[in-house]
Amino acid sequence: MAVEAREIIRPTTGTHDVRVQHEGIVTADAERSKDFYCRVFGWQVLERPAFKVAGYWIGTPGIFPQIHIIQSDMTPPGPNAPVSPVAPHTAFEVADYDAMKATLDREGIAYVENIQPTGRKQMLCNDPDGNTLEFQQAG
Repeated sequence: MAVEAREIIRPTTGTHDVRVQHEGIVTADAERSKDFYCRVFGWQVLERPAFKVAGYWIGTPGIFPQIHIIQSDMTPPGPNAPVSPVAPHTAFEVADYDAMKATLDREGIAYVENIQPTGRKQMLCNDPDGNTLEFQQAG
């Protein structure tokens, strides 16, 4: 009996359609977080289903990732949380590092600036709930 040859499929890195769709951020005050993310990122409020908990979806329509702000009884890190690249954080590549830095300065947001061993600059700051955000120059 003849056995049909079948193409062997071996998954390799990069062959799956995978992307970061959103980052869920827990907050004690959804309005305050919405204002922060819209001011700092220049994003807008997106359509969101009527969930039982308060919150917002923030981003640019049709572009990912988005930030999903979730008002919750869970305790966010808090406004006095340390800004640290070795703690849980969300990192963003920015098209214009200096413009992002100017935005943080204009908004009065404290940040830490580091040079990675590769020579790449990064800025880290906290949102109003103490969630750490990292910004790196794209490219």
